Amino acid sequence: SLTHVSQIEITSLFEEDQAEVIQDQITQSAEGKTNAITSKWKSAMEISIVGAGIAGVTCGRQLHAAGAHVSLYEKSPGAGGRMATRRTADGLRFDHGAQYFTLRDRRFLAAAEAWKQTGLIARWTGTIVEISSAGTIDKTNDERFVAVPAMNALCKHLAEGLSVQTQAHVGRLEPHEKRWELFSTEGDSLGTADWVISSAPAGQTAALMRPSQGIVQATSVVEMLPCWGVMIAPNEPVDAVAFDGAFVNTGPLRWVARNSSKPGREAGQETWVLHASAEWSNTHWEKPPEWIAQNLWETFCRLIKLHPPSKTAFQTAHRWRYALVDSAFSERFAIDPQLQLAACGDWCGGPRVEGAYLSGLCL
Repeated sequence: SLTHVSQIEITSLFEEDQAEVIQDQITQSAEGKTNAITSKWKSAMEISIVGAGIAGVTCGRQLHAAGAHVSLYEKSPGAGGRMATRRTADGLRFDHGAQYFTLRDRRFLAAAEAWKQTGLIARWTGTIVEISSAGTIDKTNDERFVAVPAMNALCKHLAEGLSVQTQAHVGRLEPHEKRWELFSTEGDSLGTADWVISSAPAGQTAALMRPSQGIVQATSVVEMLPCWGVMIAPNEPVDAVAFDGAFVNTGPLRWVARNSSKPGREAGQETWVLHASAEWSNTHWEKPPEWIAQNLWETFCRLIKLHPPSKTAFQTAHRWRYALVDSAFSERFAIDPQLQLAACGDWCGGPRVEGAYLSGLCL
């Protein structure tokens, strides 16, 4: 049926350069030059995807719809990746990873329209500012969206109907009868697959994809920065500020957000998320979470001139070793057709949530 797909239809789904490659492959197939990958696809490949963040679940959903048998392996307790949400024993929720996303690419816009109609995502209308030594500038606009009721809800939705093994940390791959066998970091076999795709950050992908020189080389140009993230529930609302989120260009902090101001969040308890700069995070990487949380909360209170610092009902910290993409691989994905290995993620072709989604979609 692919031989009947028009160039216009292909270009509407893929970037122009990728559409040309796909069209060439379709033309070759029509001429009887079907390659080994196309032939094997007819037998319903088994594909394992490492990581259930936005890139992994998007890729998995597309492949599942095309007839592949897809299994996702996620080392965390649930799908989400860096679109993470921490839930406390008292029912508080913190989006301590990705804070929001924007909609620019037409393919992401099209998907987001459907999500908006079902209430899965909503516009964050909070007041956003930029704070620097020169003062405060308003940065509020209508371009920021969040998943509802928490950031990980989007990945959970996309993972519905897929086989997702959580708390499964894939440590290595080994050839097994012209397939790949996946092993956990403890050495246990997790299963076999025709193809393995890594949607993990570049550094972790490089370690997992050692058999493929091409994929390892793709990861070598990528630089990802660390970040300490802090979650705070103050005893009293922070009335000293009139903003709901702020880019901070001075001191240890780089971002602060009143998490409870996002749509669909609990209204009864005010919550805050603080992100430290990469430099500060690197310097204090080995400090205990309790020290990090207290230090950055006091820093925030000094920033907004709240003296003494407000007491908290809950506080903790989480460190993201691969938080932000500082320099990315130029293509939307990396693939080794001979070895049947591939990789996607926000480090491919463009960062952040939209970039990760497009990477998984294109692969």
